[in-house]
Amino acid sequence: MLKIILKYIFSTLFLSLIAILLLDYIILPNYVGYNNEHYLPDVRSEYVEKASYKLRALGFYTELIVVPYSEKYLPGTVIKMFPRAFTKVKEGSTINFTVAGKDHDVKIPTMINMTSRNAKLILAKLGLGLDTIIYEYDNNIGHGLITFQLPKAGESVNSSTQVTLGVSRGLAPDYYIIPDIVNLSLNRAKNEILSKGLRVGIISYEFQPDLLPNTVIDQNMTAGMRVSFPASINITVSITEE
Repeated sequence: MLKIILKYIFSTLFLSLIAILLLDYIILPNYVGYNNEHYLPDVRSEYVEKASYKLRALGFYTELIVVPYSEKYLPGTVIKMFPRAFTKVKEGSTINFTVAGKDHDVKIPTMINMTSRNAKLILAKLGLGLDTIIYEYDNNIGHGLITFQLPKAGESVNSSTQVTLGVSRGLAPDYYIIPDIVNLSLNRAKNEILSKGLRVGIISYEFQPDLLPNTVIDQNMTAGMRVSFPASINITVSITEE
């Protein structure tokens, strides 16, 4: 009887050991991918074809996000990757690559009478940059719509080209008020002039070592004055080196 009990105990222990080994080395690794994980190699700055090949060889999938051309990056190379390099990732996972776009010719579409939001979406889709938005009054084009574009529609440009858009403020007012731009930086002064529906005139420079460079020190039209047309304001700006 004792032999039978001992035999039963040993059999149970043996089967339990087999079950534990199966669980640890076969079932769990297949379930959680413990033995199928790899550290991601750093493929940044490599051409996307080579980078994708490396990760596919490790059992990963890749997904590309192409960004507009920039002089800072070599076209067709990986700028960023997610998950990050040297992260331990399970096989079969998808690795996202941000890839530098190529510089190519783009035909500028017409954006006149389009909303500024839709114009920005089109520029982004074409890989073009937005340089400046100039707001101006226009009696023929509704408020918030594009009045002009540079480069003009139909021109072929590089995909790295920066585009300038004019946006309508609606009907012109009966008069314009000259803003006070003295002591403002040159960029702020330009924005202030344009925001009032006026134009930036001649910019001249004067040596002023005690002021910050590009500070407006004079304007040719008196602040607060009313004019009946979108006048051009000439400004004098400081420089610190002759």
